[in-house]
Amino acid sequence: MGTHGLVEISVDGLDEASAPAVIQLFDQWGSGGAVVEHILDPAAATHVKTYLLPEDSRALRQIEIGLALLGRASFASPSGELASHQPSPQPRMRFLSEADWAEAWKTGYDVLHIGRRLVVKPTWREYQAQPGELIISLDPGMAFGSGLHATTRLCLEAMEDYLHPPACVLDVGTGSGILAIGAARLGAARVLAVDTDPLAVRVARENVALNQVQPVVQVELGTAQVAGSASQTWDLIVANILAETLIELAPALALQLSPGGTLVASGVIPDKSQAVFDSLWHNGLSLVEQRTTDEWVALMAQKETAGG
Repeated sequence: MGTHGLVEISVDGLDEASAPAVIQLFDQWGSGGAVVEHILDPAAATHVKTYLLPEDSRALRQIEIGLALLGRASFASPSGELASHQPSPQPRMRFLSEADWAEAWKTGYDVLHIGRRLVVKPTWREYQAQPGELIISLDPGMAFGSGLHATTRLCLEAMEDYLHPPACVLDVGTGSGILAIGAARLGAARVLAVDTDPLAVRVARENVALNQVQPVVQVELGTAQVAGSASQTWDLIVANILAETLIELAPALALQLSPGGTLVASGVIPDKSQAVFDSLWHNGLSLVEQRTTDEWVALMAQKETAGG
């Protein structure tokens, strides 16, 4: 990043119908993905933002095209007739210096309780841990995975149920590193976290060090296709990425899952859950549970044991 700063792109006032598509667009093209505000209150409008390097003109153009296409979609009126075309979601753009963006995204973040024991605490918030709570201190920066996003919460809640210490865990698309740190807190013996975004890798490594889980968590630049070796498989794989990427990586994910191991796959909208399920099934994984929250789906699939 240096002294060049970043471009912040934000879309405000999204409703439950339009927010997931904008989040998915920003996850795909934004540097570090989407930052979502007010997602916890279904009655409130959702505000979504992402960040780009000023020289990344291709990603900027893709976001502009994607927002325009979303705005042209027709929606059914309560009577069942097609309503008039909705206006394109209008993005606001501003240039942020390095000092500016370091503070800009902090607004609205607070201590968040997830599942039975996990607590996500922004580094700038004070919190006194209660007995039995597992604290994840997070400085998410621009990276996807603040804990506010429904898919992140789905994955953390699933890990509480499916991570059995001392498991070896692979976190695909680690973003801020929140899931990798959560796995370490839940008793994983080893965690490998990978991401294709160098910025996310840097932020994740910083958060791993902040939480003092470096002996357990290793963060690397890469994908699931290069995460393992012939001798390494994983008891639990968590992949909080787009449906299309899950489908593409399904063979590699299935290959690297240990017999009897579990894959937690999220980042999926309901319309695409069947396609993701089909890809996992064709690669030898059986669906054991599906969870949905805020119009996002998490699929838990397991690999048969060696004698199964």
